[in-house]
Amino acid sequence: MIIEFNNVIPTPLIDQIHFNKNAWDKKIELNTNKTYLLTSESGKGKSSFISFLYGSRTDYSGEIRLNGKPWNAYSLDERSELRCNSLSYLPQDILLFPQLTLIENLKIKNSLTHSKSEEELKKLISTLGLSAQTNQKAATLSKGQQQRVGLLRALIQPFEFILLDEPFSHLDQSNIEIAIQLIENVCSQNNAGYLISTLGPNHGLSVDETIYL
Repeated sequence: MIIEFNNVIPTPLIDQIHFNKNAWDKKIELNTNKTYLLTSESGKGKSSFISFLYGSRTDYSGEIRLNGKPWNAYSLDERSELRCNSLSYLPQDILLFPQLTLIENLKIKNSLTHSKSEEELKKLISTLGLSAQTNQKAATLSKGQQQRVGLLRALIQPFEFILLDEPFSHLDQSNIEIAIQLIENVCSQNNAGYLISTLGPNHGLSVDETIYL
């Protein structure tokens, strides 16, 4: 899949100055078999960039195209199909169901595509060190545990490209390294690429391109 950003500017930033290295108000192209780091200071629009790419926000000028077709030309059914099988997304606010357990949150996502068996889900939970919390309600998990559950939820569906908005902000270095290894393994299995946003550090990621905002 090829994603084109054609002179996109978020509405809240439209009156601000955009420097040459800045991706806003330019033509850029993302190839979903590549890996990208999206970096900037706080408040420069990283979450907006990812939300626009995913199609969950439309408060921008310019145009975004997926495989040559404008995002706004896709029907609701076509968007749902893309989000089930081509684009996966972990937002900063995670959006778990607080009164459901860790594994119930994963099972709800998995019910959309039936991509994983229960044993595979439990193995992934174990990989991120969460086995003891399997049946714990999401509301009682720490922020770092919730972030790891959100990452698992994003990884268990089929995808060509995964969008991860500051996915390590509540993790220590050891857990970051484990999470990166899991992301790279799953992307390799899916022949997929990723875009990860960060406030600055690259967390040891080796990416094809860095996008600055």
